[in-house]
Amino acid sequence: MNTANTKTRVSKEKKKKIKFNPFKFTKMLCLTLVLLAAMSLFFKSTASGFTGVEYQEVVVRHGDTLWEISKDYCVNENIQKVVYEIRKINNMKHSDIYPGQKIKIPLNF
Repeated sequence: MNTANTKTRVSKEKKKKIKFNPFKFTKMLCLTLVLLAAMSLFFKSTASGFTGVEYQEVVVRHGDTLWEISKDYCVNENIQKVVYEIRKINNMKHSDIYPGQKIKIPLNF
């Protein structure tokens, strides 16, 4: 009988209640959210290959095409990629350009 009481007492002693501390929980939750936000900003800026791109504004002349402008300003680059980026930067749906139009050209890739 004595051994049964001892086993019960030992099993009760082993079971410790974990106290919920709302202050510590809130602190850890805020820290986690801040870290996640910082990581998402870091990975977002490194994922896009065009962070810190410098632009030059060009006024289109008669006879200019995006392909010719790309060749002139972005030497040693894939012209198709440059034209795509010019269209993307300037919110152009197509490659048509007109004399007097101002477009931004990325200078560094």
